[in-house]
Amino acid sequence: MEKYLVAKTSFLKRIDQEIREGNEVVAPVRQENQANFRRLKSTEEILWGGPQTVISAKSFVFPQKEELLRYEMNDEIKVQPKVEARPLILLGVHPCDINGISLLDKVFTEKNLDENYIKKRENLTIIGVECLEPCSPESFCYRKGSVVPSDGFDLFLTDMGRNFFVEVGSSRGESFISGLGKKATQADLEKVKKIRRERDALFDREQRKLKPKLSELPLLLKENYDSAVWAERGVRCFGCGSCNMVCPTCYCFDVRDCVELDLRHGSRLRWWDGCMLTDFTRVATGEIFREDRGARLRHRTYRKDCYLFEKWGRSFCTGCGRCGKACLTKIVDPLDIANEIYERSRSR
Repeated sequence: MEKYLVAKTSFLKRIDQEIREGNEVVAPVRQENQANFRRLKSTEEILWGGPQTVISAKSFVFPQKEELLRYEMNDEIKVQPKVEARPLILLGVHPCDINGISLLDKVFTEKNLDENYIKKRENLTIIGVECLEPCSPESFCYRKGSVVPSDGFDLFLTDMGRNFFVEVGSSRGESFISGLGKKATQADLEKVKKIRRERDALFDREQRKLKPKLSELPLLLKENYDSAVWAERGVRCFGCGSCNMVCPTCYCFDVRDCVELDLRHGSRLRWWDGCMLTDFTRVATGEIFREDRGARLRHRTYRKDCYLFEKWGRSFCTGCGRCGKACLTKIVDPLDIANEIYERSRSR
């Protein structure tokens, strides 16, 4: 992985040039007391190091609503698949969201390749930025080993004052940064190591602790499937699904046919869906297989830190803290749940 030192002014001029040429550049911007991804008119709008965005970066490769195909029913049925993908530079992405997209890459390219996802991913340039201080009280990325990205980015920036330390993650990233800076020296590498040691100490001091070891979470959950924690928290759950909607690694969706009034034309769309919603397990005859909200909470937790953790070797919770922030009754936070189960299991 090549590493460069690039003056911030040079890098931002390069981004502004992309904007002037009509290329789409999206980054976090301030919206009242929140942050959200928006198309930039200038690099002056970028919110560096602010709170995590309300909706994660996954929406650019897996949109909340997406048309999959259009169809026409006359003498013969005509079906036209629809794949929308355009070049996009996604700038200022936090490590938790980069790791989230990296996990989704595994899911959507495993067996039944998802063409809609793959085309968007191929057209996406991800430029991440290192978090040098916690972005919110709810985040716990350091505890989930997600404070730096393992892969899934084209460029990754670390703030070094007047310069960015730039790590290249792909040939596309190498092409983008070409000619902007100079190769990092050993002295630059040592400075970055020092910055990251200080960052780790800060995160370890300020972020909430995960009492069990991260690697032990799957076993801990397996041994506490019948824990009273699920029912106690579930009774306070509204079943609103906010935790699903803001999560960077939730990838479930519903597919709906929308027929036009002439009953001859229509489209098939997919929409985000989530395991915390009542209708998620409803079948055609009306039964709901996880009607109890505690069972839904347990399923969601097991998906993140047991089933998919064991399958892929990485937790599917990146510690961004969005679910804990969005939850109205504060019952869904994975770190809080793991700690409560751990403490109860030790006291038995």
